Amino acid sequence: MTDSSNARFNSEAETWDLNPDVQAATKSAVKCLLEKVPALSPDNPSKPAILDLGAGTGLLSLALAPHASSILSVDPSSGMISALNAKLAKPDAPQNITPLHALLTSADSPLLPTSPSGGRQRFDLIVSNLVLHHVPDIQAFIKLTFDLLNPGGVIALTDYENTGPEARKFHPEDKIPGVEHHGILRAEIHKMLFDADFVDGSVETGWVMRKPVERFPGEWKDGKPAPKEGEEPCEMDFNFLLIMGRKPTA
Repeated sequence: MTDSSNARFNSEAETWDLNPDVQAATKSAVKCLLEKVPALSPDNPSKPAILDLGAGTGLLSLALAPHASSILSVDPSSGMISALNAKLAKPDAPQNITPLHALLTSADSPLLPTSPSGGRQRFDLIVSNLVLHHVPDIQAFIKLTFDLLNPGGVIALTDYENTGPEARKFHPEDKIPGVEHHGILRAEIHKMLFDADFVDGSVETGWVMRKPVERFPGEWKDGKPAPKEGEEPCEMDFNFLLIMGRKPTA
């Protein structure tokens, strides 16, 4: 994550969960993951240890908590992690989520918990939602997830697709700082999975999200304007991709 991304997310942390687009994307991501990721199936004899990269305020982590043995929720924004800590302080909060304020760049980072064997913790499943488009070097991120997995572990990453110049409209102009990519390119990601030594790599449409967009750049400087009487809201459909890959067992 870049400094501009962190500045934005720190400033928006307290109101992040009030954004209906954030809530809709999270709800769809959870539904997609529960349907597509075998490790999250109720038929799985053992619940996975999950790493949520770019966890934000913990919306995805909290939804997946019943399906996990443990979740390490990592985010480089101190404001986002503070918001997650506040949620976890409530009496009815799940007890299997550990927040971590960090920008992980190495699987051997001293910020990672230690495993019972003495090395750094490894994970059965790594998830992230709407994170990749903020990452300057996606190939390095993909390789990092490979290194953080247990043998046989799986990544399941979700983000919106770059379908051309119109994909820029996913963000209003005042949210562009910190956006490194206007969506994810299928072919590029598929090659990155192969180059990182993942097997069973796949990049498929997980769901389609319809959301309001600006009619012209900068229209939403003071928030989303209400449509005039008789005027239809300006909306677009955005494909969300589910990116999966498995680390070989040997």
